[in-house]
Amino acid sequence: MEFKILFWLFTKHIIADYYMQYPWMFKHKGTYGHIGGLAHAKLHGVFTFIVLLAFTSPLLAFLLGAIDAVLHYHIDYAKNKFWEKFPTNPSEQKYWVIHGTDQFAHGMTYFLIVHLL
Repeated sequence: MEFKILFWLFTKHIIADYYMQYPWMFKHKGTYGHIGGLAHAKLHGVFTFIVLLAFTSPLLAFLLGAIDAVLHYHIDYAKNKFWEKFPTNPSEQKYWVIHGTDQFAHGMTYFLIVHLL
């Protein structure tokens, strides 16, 4: 069952993080409390809730979705703060190190969620 949950969490991740993340969401993720970053994190939390409804109770799905949203927000915020402190662009390795670390942290969030289930 853990494999199925992880499959769906990673599927929702690519949808919410890439297919459904718009400029108004990602442009100000380095500004703590900005509506764009909050909306993006909430999207992750809602999608996690929807995925987990197939595997657990609505209450636990809601709580784990909320954990995902809070962690996602702060991981993205930290990534953007690193990019501010160490300016870079996609043609440089350090951009990909920071971006890859961000994606790894999100993936570890999904392993935490499965562990908590």
